Amino acid sequence: MKKIYYFWPFIIMVCCLCSPAFSGPPEIIARSKPMLHTFVEIKAWGNNADSTIEEAFFEMERVNSLLNTYDPGSDVSHINQQAGGAPVPLSPETMEALKRAVFFCSITGGALDITVGPLLKLWGFGRDDVGLSGSEPDAQTIRRAKSRVNYREIELVETPIAGTVQRTGRLAKKGMWIDVGSFSKGFVADKAMAVLKKRGIQNALVITGGTVCALGKKPDGTHWQVGVQHPRKQGGLLTVIPLQNSSTSTSGDYENFYKKNGKRRTHIIDPRSGMPVSHMQSVSVIAPDGMTSDALSTALFVLGPEQGMRVVESLGGTEALIVSEGGKISCSKGWPEKKISY
Repeated sequence: MKKIYYFWPFIIMVCCLCSPAFSGPPEIIARSKPMLHTFVEIKAWGNNADSTIEEAFFEMERVNSLLNTYDPGSDVSHINQQAGGAPVPLSPETMEALKRAVFFCSITGGALDITVGPLLKLWGFGRDDVGLSGSEPDAQTIRRAKSRVNYREIELVETPIAGTVQRTGRLAKKGMWIDVGSFSKGFVADKAMAVLKKRGIQNALVITGGTVCALGKKPDGTHWQVGVQHPRKQGGLLTVIPLQNSSTSTSGDYENFYKKNGKRRTHIIDPRSGMPVSHMQSVSVIAPDGMTSDALSTALFVLGPEQGMRVVESLGGTEALIVSEGGKISCSKGWPEKKISY
């Protein structure tokens, strides 16, 4: 199947590559590869940065191969294929990712539900060519799809056996389908960052589409700067985030959408109503790690400003910028820039 790489336009780097000079700052090494249906980029400086970046890319490809639902041989694909049947063996990384994802489903009251796959398919998403050829689904059809969406029916079991741990996963009902789009980019970015840290890199960026993980600082000693795309002005910036030892993710209604009968239908589905979210434009989250920012940016997009900010306030080290219908901007108390012009 031909794959389309979606160019998620909402993260724009606002930093310059440094040229080597005798008295100047160290050189930033930058490498990019197509992966995760986008272009993944790693920037780093320090000893052995070049070879370490390649090692980090290798780790990203390995972990993505476990989660990628476009790959029929991945762990998550095996769970989906066996939905309603027997448990399937899981790698430690898949188990970690799914358990953490279920945690975010729980703390957001199901606004994030990684079993949303049946609804995504119903609305014409989850494949290369998005959209509906016929009419939109009626209420009864939506109810049937919703009956197969429930993160509580993911069964994840770890069993100690003879000094090892056997890990298995299962979906309770036939027709259920895990979609990893709300968290996989962040999780994979975190695994790349772990490699960089392990090899002694103290200053780096890992960019996976809408998620950016930052380590340390730029060679001139200043914070990394990450621009957030304006949701209605292509190529324009809404704001710039100073980032150090943290991550940011943005979800928007302009990433992956189609228009039907004059309505914009985005790929972010409210699993509680079964409908594409129509009252939001974008959500950006700053968090300690990539998976947290990635998962929460989707969840808050569903929840909206009022409920979303309550979730943010309940978590430590997490901030959010929410742009709702009509360009209304809401910021959490610790968001770095309050004066944002829409």
